Amino acid sequence: MTHTPTLVVLALLGALFASGGTAAAVPASDPAAERSPSSAGTAAAGTAKAERKVIALTNQKRRNHGCKALDFRTSLRKAARRHTQRMADVGYPDGLSHQLPGEPDLGRRLTNAGYKNWTMAAENIAYGYPTPRAVVRGWMGSKDHRANILNCRLRHIGVGLVRADGAAWWTQVFGRK
Repeated sequence: MTHTPTLVVLALLGALFASGGTAAAVPASDPAAERSPSSAGTAAAGTAKAERKVIALTNQKRRNHGCKALDFRTSLRKAARRHTQRMADVGYPDGLSHQLPGEPDLGRRLTNAGYKNWTMAAENIAYGYPTPRAVVRGWMGSKDHRANILNCRLRHIGVGLVRADGAAWWTQVFGRK
């Protein structure tokens, strides 16, 4: 099955959520296959490795542009993974959203996941990019996603990846306290 990778960005600044968002699509194919139940442990390890790779690639881009590396936060990963799973559960295209029906907004999701007293937050989401390198390249090729990645005021990061129906779903959450 071939999927067209899709990106959506949301930038939230301050407690009042001065927000905006745009979407862009970058065509590519997704050779990712569904995992068998017997490979669940291997899949979980592969997912965590891919999430760490996204963070490493994101930090490389930031350093190349004069920003400090983002520090990993478990609470942000928790929020990213929960949202990514919800998107995958809804399915494409309706699931590619920063706020699904019945779901709290980004700020509440971060707080609920344990990232409290934050002063700034941003989120990038994507669908269909098979590898960490591909999704970071896609985000960097989009003005608004790139702006989130290269926002030197952001300090923390968490990433969520879910593979469902042969496609990869990604959420990248940034924060600052």
